[in-house]
Amino acid sequence: MIAITAAIPMFLAGIFFSTRLYRLITSDTLRQEQIRTAEAAPLLQDQISKVLDQYTQIRNSAFCESIFSKTINTTVPDVLTSEQAVTFSQNISRYISPNGLSAVRIYVDLPSDSAAFTDDARVFAPLRSVSASYWYGIFYSTHPSELFCPPLYLSVSEKKNLGDCAYIHPASILDSSGTVTKCYIACYFSSSSLRSILTEHVSQEGSVSYITNERDAMVTTTDSRLSGIYYMNYNSIQNNLMSSNGFLAKRVLGETVYVSYYYLPDANWFLVSITPSAPLRKSTMVYWLRLVLSWSVTAVLAICVAVFLARSLTRRIRAVSDQMSKVKNGPPVPMESPDENDEIGELIDSYNYMARQINNLMEQQKKQSEELRIAEFRSLQAQINPHFLYNTMEVINWMAQQGRTKEINQAVRDLSRFYRLTLSRKDSVGTLEDEIEHATIYVRLQNMRFDNGIDFVVDVPDEMMEYRIPRLTLQPVIENCILHGILEKESRKGTIVLTGWIEEGTMILLISDDGIGMSPEKVKDILTGRIETTGKGNHIAIYNTHRRLQILYGEDYGLHYSSTPGHGTEVELRIPAYTDSSQLPPKTSLH
Repeated sequence: MIAITAAIPMFLAGIFFSTRLYRLITSDTLRQEQIRTAEAAPLLQDQISKVLDQYTQIRNSAFCESIFSKTINTTVPDVLTSEQAVTFSQNISRYISPNGLSAVRIYVDLPSDSAAFTDDARVFAPLRSVSASYWYGIFYSTHPSELFCPPLYLSVSEKKNLGDCAYIHPASILDSSGTVTKCYIACYFSSSSLRSILTEHVSQEGSVSYITNERDAMVTTTDSRLSGIYYMNYNSIQNNLMSSNGFLAKRVLGETVYVSYYYLPDANWFLVSITPSAPLRKSTMVYWLRLVLSWSVTAVLAICVAVFLARSLTRRIRAVSDQMSKVKNGPPVPMESPDENDEIGELIDSYNYMARQINNLMEQQKKQSEELRIAEFRSLQAQINPHFLYNTMEVINWMAQQGRTKEINQAVRDLSRFYRLTLSRKDSVGTLEDEIEHATIYVRLQNMRFDNGIDFVVDVPDEMMEYRIPRLTLQPVIENCILHGILEKESRKGTIVLTGWIEEGTMILLISDDGIGMSPEKVKDILTGRIETTGKGNHIAIYNTHRRLQILYGEDYGLHYSSTPGHGTEVELRIPAYTDSSQLPPKTSLH
């Protein structure tokens, strides 16, 4: 099923892109052929320029200058048989090379039996020997200033003994009698060097490149049979030479061919490159078969890899899923560390990290719940102080003996309300209003014993009264202010002030007294639980309250003491500001 799913898009893509593939291959092939042909043109031009340069050197030699540019003082045969002529003939050999000139001849219009044409003066030849050649007829009829000759222009003897191509330039010798002797300087070379350049720059099978001139004479070709089939005459070349810089599509013998033209100006020759469409179609089919084969191999490999990866991923994902489903029946259990570093490996690592974190959190939660339970129990235990109850009952008894019925009634109601607020466990978090009431009742009960020597001033905005605060939070702090602050003074009188405000989502309650104060060491010991118990009470309720607030809300919350010996103490209580229990942070639900 996977193979069919993969093959269908590939098959449709093949049909859709087949035409475009042919166009793409055709365009690319023609571009490559055009580049190679364009590279061949300057190389051919260099070969032609080399022939012209060598002709120029020969023509500018001292001997040629003396006979062609000046009037000679003797006869032409005497000049051509002179010592200078012999030296000149011998020096001509330096221009002969496989990739250069193959021969040099100076044809002179003298009788064939002239002494100028001896073996020692082999550079010179009678004009009569080439009078039957095609190039001589051209000079005789049209008188061109120079002529690059393809093989067709040369005689059989020239092509056999001298070279199949030539550059010929007319010249003349003027003697002192005023007689002008016609001459032709012929520089012969082989077309094989030109053909080698063409062959090296034809890469497409079935393509052909050739050089022709304005008289439709073929200079050389990479394939004589194909050049004969696809030959373009001079009129066709002239009409299309400037029409395009690329290949032109032509119909030849019912077949589409692509033709490009380049002009070789020094020789007045034309380079023609022809690429038939049949080899392009063959190339397209080869590319198409290779593409299909590549698609097939790739599809098979892709399917194998996909199946392998799918099974591997499915197996590993199923293992992770099974492990995670066990969370329903118990705490998460970490898996073995994966050997792979892929996405599934990262998922397993993440699951293991999450499982360890959850287990750690559960352990912390369990530990904090136990600590909170103990802290609340100890805080409650500290609140239910039997000495406070006994002392209050003795005060009530004393007032009964005095017959102070109204005060007894108020004292009993305060004591009843105090323990009702203390022992109420319906909700461990109450309102600030209830906590202030609880603290106020405690101060009133203590004032019964200490002659109303304690003033309790509450300066908290009414809008804060509905904010939530853990029960039994303010009373231990107030009790500490009375027992270890005010009652330690000689006058046993003092004032406790409770103020409050909201600051950036935090409720701050400031409790200050004008008692005897404490040293910094004692302040530190109170909040760490290391304070020693004295006969007048202990500070364990303060530590329990501070610890309980930190367990509920975090280390940033709780109590902060600042005290100056002899001047009093300030206690800053910080907890999150909430008016609804559902808004409390998660730690408040630990117990």
